[in-house]
Amino acid sequence: MDLRLTLIDSAQCFRWAEGERGFGAAFDGRAVWLKPGEPVLDPWLRNYLDLDRDYEALFREYELIPAAARALAAFPGLRVLRQPPWEALISFILSANNNVRRIRSLVLALSKAFGREVDGLFSLPEPEKLAAAPEGMLRALGVGYRAPFLIDTARRVADGFPLDKLREMPYEEAHRLLTSLKGVGDKVADCVLLFGCGHWDAFPVDVWVERFLKSWFHETGTRRHLAAIARQRFGPHGGILQQFLFHAARVGEIAV
Repeated sequence: MDLRLTLIDSAQCFRWAEGERGFGAAFDGRAVWLKPGEPVLDPWLRNYLDLDRDYEALFREYELIPAAARALAAFPGLRVLRQPPWEALISFILSANNNVRRIRSLVLALSKAFGREVDGLFSLPEPEKLAAAPEGMLRALGVGYRAPFLIDTARRVADGFPLDKLREMPYEEAHRLLTSLKGVGDKVADCVLLFGCGHWDAFPVDVWVERFLKSWFHETGTRRHLAAIARQRFGPHGGILQQFLFHAARVGEIAV
């Protein structure tokens, strides 16, 4: 596993910090530090990092698709994280119309303002904490028009929105529920389902994904249509493939 690629560079999560101690993040009141080459024994952390999946077997599912095979071969150390649903939801609401560096800075600002400090790291704010945040304070942190979306979504979750049950639901039902939240469109919902809820067929479509679906796979239509076609075409692990294809396109490893 390539820690920097997975935790920092691949634009699937935005809360890890890199420093002299390695890569760090705070979860549920504890600090987690990872260093390249060190074994990961904690079961929760192994699950979060998706270390027990046979990626070589997954790669073989797509080896006959040239563009997919090239993207998978280019980044053998990339893993698709199993983030907590709340983490994925807040992060990807912030991702709308933003670049990766900006998203990371906003996640950190929210965590410093409303989360807990643990060993020099900051946990994400709990839903109840964010639900009570003044909109003006959120805007001052730089979240802009997303401020009321964050507050409303946090209130919905604090009031019982079944965020932790989305994993068990059929994809269509889980997607429909997520898009009922303010600030959650089709792409954000698919990101939450893929990175936070274990729906490995969810296929988020942004500008890069739209380009490679059209240029590499000759698919056309709206982004919602493209997402549906991709789920059918690439099967139960299509979302994992999407992350490799997305990163390959974004960094210019494969031209689109």
